Amino acid sequence: MTQDELFEHMREWNAFVRRHNANIFDVMFKDVDYSLKDEELNSIISDVALFFGLEIPVIKAHCDTLAKIELETGNENSSELYYNWQLLQKSGINNRDAFTLCMVHELTHLYFKDTRFLLCRNERWCHELAADYVVGIYSAFKGIATGKYKYVVKQLPMTLTHPKGEHRAAAVEFARECALKYSWHDIDSLITGLPAFVYGKQKLLNEELLQCVNDIREKKDVILQSEPLNIEDLPDNNLLKQAVLKYRNSQ
Repeated sequence: MTQDELFEHMREWNAFVRRHNANIFDVMFKDVDYSLKDEELNSIISDVALFFGLEIPVIKAHCDTLAKIELETGNENSSELYYNWQLLQKSGINNRDAFTLCMVHELTHLYFKDTRFLLCRNERWCHELAADYVVGIYSAFKGIATGKYKYVVKQLPMTLTHPKGEHRAAAVEFARECALKYSWHDIDSLITGLPAFVYGKQKLLNEELLQCVNDIREKKDVILQSEPLNIEDLPDNNLLKQAVLKYRNSQ
């Protein structure tokens, strides 16, 4: 074995060892692949859709968020998948495995679009956790690295539509371990482990949902209680002030 071959084996081994590490150094500086072209990204989406037995969605390579999937208006059997590759790369979704898992998450929403999980008070949160749970299952089936994906979702904030990122990353790892432990080889069997994960966090999820709602109410109250705008306090070059004064002078 030559020295170059030895170094290549060492590189592959190190990549294998860190594949599920969710730390910023490994995510942003290791196993990065910025060379993926649109054709390759679209091929990944097609492969994931085939895995789910879904029709390939209409792919739009522009998005104001990392990625999202939407049903076409008036046609529930057709969908549009949006993603922003530049934004994904900046966040840490910067190689084939990470992008694949991101697409698995989005297409899981399509796969379970008619399902109601009823596992916690916010059904939207249930669907997000289910999508990340399937990411863990898929990664176990395909031997895909989860570190970058887990790191990125862990950074995402809690909203009315998404639970805290730390719960989402935990769902990925919980599902991956379950899929490796049991001999089932289909999503519908392995998704039965989702209630165990959610029920283990149900009290915390309910408390955080209440906190989220209260935070939104407080922000709304601050806006409602704010002092009315005094046009005279604005600088003379302010366009709004100029328009108001012009209207007043014309009366």
